[in-house]
Amino acid sequence: MQNGADGVQLGSLSNEDKYFYNEEHGLPVIMHLFDGHIGRDVLEIGSGTGAIAEWLVENGSRVTAVEPEAILAKKVRERFIGNSNLNIIESDSISAFVKLASEQKSFDTIIYVSVLEHIDDDIREFASAKSLLSSGGKLLIFVPALPVLYAPIDADTGHVRRYTKSRFKQLARDSGMDIVSLNYFETVGIIPYYIVYRILRRRAITNSSTGFYNNVILPASLALYRLSRGKLIGKNLVLIARKA
Repeated sequence: MQNGADGVQLGSLSNEDKYFYNEEHGLPVIMHLFDGHIGRDVLEIGSGTGAIAEWLVENGSRVTAVEPEAILAKKVRERFIGNSNLNIIESDSISAFVKLASEQKSFDTIIYVSVLEHIDDDIREFASAKSLLSSGGKLLIFVPALPVLYAPIDADTGHVRRYTKSRFKQLARDSGMDIVSLNYFETVGIIPYYIVYRILRRRAITNSSTGFYNNVILPASLALYRLSRGKLIGKNLVLIARKA
């Protein structure tokens, strides 16, 4: 086991069955939140099994996917055999930033979906991401929100924190990024999450709860998000920031 430059353990996932594959099912809803802000050249930090990268490539983007877990990086490679629109870097994010900077690479979009909450030094992460964005490039982030919801399952899955709007405003200020939008998402999931994981302290995600989440909570939350234009509080935050 090895510690990455961003404080995330590399190579700690020994069995892919332990990885939560919810991204495969919730992906269309989550990516809808970024409509109109995804460019042609995309850097994805924390690619998991490659579901988001595949969605991006299918929608016309060239993707550089960064994944620190060897078992997941292997799945991404297998998923994109023969596809020149995907480059996989098996590394933590900071080491990847150094490598890409040395190659003078830049991107019009950098995306983190359920990843930033695992990174200890998010101040450095923001600054490093900004350095690889082209002028006017976008930083797209989806993270768990509301510290009051932080539960044992957050700790078990490596969440350093749950985010607040004020923290994102400070991160944007410190890194010199302009906030395009900063909205809560998933209003419907707050009470179920609080009861099941905060009060009852359940530490496992079952197939039945995953099905309920994908088929009921996500669609209902998206409907409320559209109606309220993101003004209702939710258990996730969606940030879209731009490099001036």
